[in-house]
Amino acid sequence: MATFDRHGLLARAGSRIKRIRARTWLMLAAVALAFIGLLIWAAIAILSWLWGQAPTVAGAGTRIAGEAVTQIEQAAPGLQDQLGQWVPALKEPLERWLPGVAGGAPASDVSGADVGPVPRYPGLVRSYFARNGQVSEVRYTGRAATDAVLAHYIQGFTSAGYAQEVISASPEGEQHRFGRGQEVIDLALKRKSPGLVDVTLKVSAQ
Repeated sequence: MATFDRHGLLARAGSRIKRIRARTWLMLAAVALAFIGLLIWAAIAILSWLWGQAPTVAGAGTRIAGEAVTQIEQAAPGLQDQLGQWVPALKEPLERWLPGVAGGAPASDVSGADVGPVPRYPGLVRSYFARNGQVSEVRYTGRAATDAVLAHYIQGFTSAGYAQEVISASPEGEQHRFGRGQEVIDLALKRKSPGLVDVTLKVSAQ
């Protein structure tokens, strides 16, 4: 009896399905296709948004890593030298994971003299000096936040009466020109690695 009832139900269901019009099937298929299309569109939109956020996330990660390196160095001055003396074998893997901590910044100034009216940013070391006629060039290297270094020099030059001009800017660095009368000073700031910066000042008289 139970078997007969099941067959009867199946027969009635099949009969009802046969009575559904082709137009209804077409409408159901269109709705299903539209729903699938919406799902595909949503997936593409989400992937596009995530792809657009990738540079921002990468930049934030680089900035956070740089700030962390700076904080470590400020909390433990001389960490680089101590690592080199205590565990030399750790310098290579440490530089790979935290660039700038295990090396890169000189320990003391090279010969020469500072240029320009703005004192060098605290913590930077003079790593290069050259003079050719009326042109003097000096480079400073050290661990510092690039935004703070740039603000230091911009404020210093503008306070001294120099007019500022941005020559170029990119995530890797910036170039600014400061002029006062016949004197021109070019400033180039380069982000060598997270927490490690180069500042080059080139002074020329026109």
